[in-house]
Amino acid sequence: MGQGTFGKVRIGTHTITNELVAIKILEKDKIKDKADVERVTREINILKKVRHPNVIQLYEVRLKPLTWPQIIETSRQLFLIMEYASGGELFEYIVKRKKLKE
Repeated sequence: MGQGTFGKVRIGTHTITNELVAIKILEKDKIKDKADVERVTREINILKKVRHPNVIQLYEVRLKPLTWPQIIETSRQLFLIMEYASGGELFEYIVKRKKLKE
């Protein structure tokens, strides 16, 4: 779906609900300095707290009980399972229009 500073975003399907999800895969070796760690940590913490219909949700999946928002981590990667929104990136939308009305 896309690529960012620290990794890629892929589309996936929740195996139980068949809901489409965005999987943000962060490569740990690209998160090098303290500022990068703080930026990623801040993004995760904000997404965990914000609940608004106009903001992408960070989901969580736990094995027991099965619920959503999840951060899955391996030795090399960090996976953020997020709500999927079709239509492309907000940044590209803004660039095309130069500015947005409030």
